Amino acid sequence: MSDPTPLLFGLYEQASVGCGGAPSLWTHPADERLGINTLKYWSNLARTADEAHLDLMFFGDVLGFYDVFGGNEAAALKWAVEAPANDPLTIIPALVALTEKLAFGVTVTTTYEHPFTHARRFSTLDHLSDGRIGWNIVTSYLSSAARNFGLEQMIKHDDRYERAEEFLDVVYKLWEGSWADDAVLADKLAHTYADGSRVRPIQHAGEHYRVAGPHLTSPSPQRTPLLIQAGWSARGRQFAAKHAELVFIAKSNPLEIRQGLEDIWRQAEARGRQAADVKSLTVLRIVTAPTAIEAQKKYDSLQSNYHLQAQLVSYAGDTGIDISRYADNEALSTHTEGMTSYVMKPDGSGKPLTAGEVRQRFANVTRGSDLILVGTPEHIADKIEEHARISGTSGYMLNPLISPGSLNDFVELIIPALQKRGLYRTTAQSGTLRSRLSADGSDRLPSSAHGASFRFA
Repeated sequence: MSDPTPLLFGLYEQASVGCGGAPSLWTHPADERLGINTLKYWSNLARTADEAHLDLMFFGDVLGFYDVFGGNEAAALKWAVEAPANDPLTIIPALVALTEKLAFGVTVTTTYEHPFTHARRFSTLDHLSDGRIGWNIVTSYLSSAARNFGLEQMIKHDDRYERAEEFLDVVYKLWEGSWADDAVLADKLAHTYADGSRVRPIQHAGEHYRVAGPHLTSPSPQRTPLLIQAGWSARGRQFAAKHAELVFIAKSNPLEIRQGLEDIWRQAEARGRQAADVKSLTVLRIVTAPTAIEAQKKYDSLQSNYHLQAQLVSYAGDTGIDISRYADNEALSTHTEGMTSYVMKPDGSGKPLTAGEVRQRFANVTRGSDLILVGTPEHIADKIEEHARISGTSGYMLNPLISPGSLNDFVELIIPALQKRGLYRTTAQSGTLRSRLSADGSDRLPSSAHGASFRFA
C-alpha cells in the first residue's frame, strides 16, 4: 500500500466580527473577533497559520449588509452577521509581509468590480507575495450589494454568470495575452525597461465591457492568480469545470461531495482539462480537547453562546428568503436569486425545505448540513481520514467557531494526529500557490486551461 498523500488545509476568515462559522459566537468569552479592526488580530492568525504550514488563508467577503431577515439590516447589525465588512484586499499585503510561506485567497465579485482595475490589483498582489495569491471568483448574491452599486434589483443568477464569463475573458487577455514572456528587458545599459513591440493592447469589445489595454502591470509570477470558485448549482459547476483550479465546498455528506466533484471533473475533461487540475477544499469545523469529556464541555460552552436568530439572519441573506415570515410547516420559495442549493432538500428530491426544517437544522452548533467534528484529536483525525477517502476532497477549509481558539486547537491537537497518519505535511511548501497544487509544479496555467488560450503568441 502506498503512503497517504497529505491533504490540503486552509483557514477560512472574513474581515467581520460575525464570521461564517457561527456568527453569534463572537459573544463567547474566549472569542477575540472584536479585534478585527487591528493589525495585531490578523497578524497573530496569519503567523500561527504560517508556522503550522497551512496551505492557505482564505477571505470571504460581502458588499452589503444582510438585510433580508425582517426586511432590514437591524438584526444583522445586532448580531454582527458578516458585519462590519472590512476590505480584505487591504489586509493581505500586510500579512504577506509578516509570513514566509502561507498563501492567501480572497473573494472578489465579477458583478460589481471592473476587470481592468481588478487585473492590475491582483497582478500587484501576485508580485508582492511572490505568487502566493488566489482569487475566489463570486458573482454576489446580496440585493443590498446591488443597491450599493446603483442597481434597482439584483441581476439574475444565470445572467450574473454570463457577465462573469466575459469578465474572465477580459482579465485573461490582460494577464496572459497583453505582455509577452520576453517583453521585460530591464536593461539599464540599453536604457530599455520593456520592448514595446512585445506589449500589446487587448481591444476587448463585448456586451458588458470595452477595455483597450495594454495591461498596466508587468507579468507576475503566476500571471493569472490561482482560480478558486464555490458555486455548487448546475451553472456554478459548469463555471468551475471551465475555470476553477480549487473548488470551495460547503457540504458535509461525503457521497454528495463525491457526486458533485465527479460531475465537475467530467465536465472539465470534456473541455480538455485534467480532472487532477481541479482540487477542492471542504468546509470543516472542529471542537476538540485531549479527552472526550473535555471536548463535550467545550461544545456545551459553545452551544450556550450560540443564538439561532443570528444563524437565520445569515441564512436569509445567503438565500434571499426572509425566513422570519414563514411558519414552520411552510415550504420555502424556490424563486430566489440567492444560493439556491441552500433551499433544496439534501435528498435529491428537488423539493424545497420547510422553514421548520431550516430552524431545526440551525438549532445548535452542529448546523445539520455542515461538517463539524467533536471529540478527541484521534477521533477527529479518524473522521477526517474516512471523510476524505469517501468524498474525494483534496482537503479541508477550517471554519473557526471561535477565534483564535479553533485555529489554536487545530494546530496544537489535530495536526499532530493527522501527521501520524501521513495526512498533514511536516514541512512548509514553497513556490507559488499554483506550483504547489499542480502536478508538474508549474507557476502558470496549464495549456489545457481556458485562460491559456489568450496567451501572447
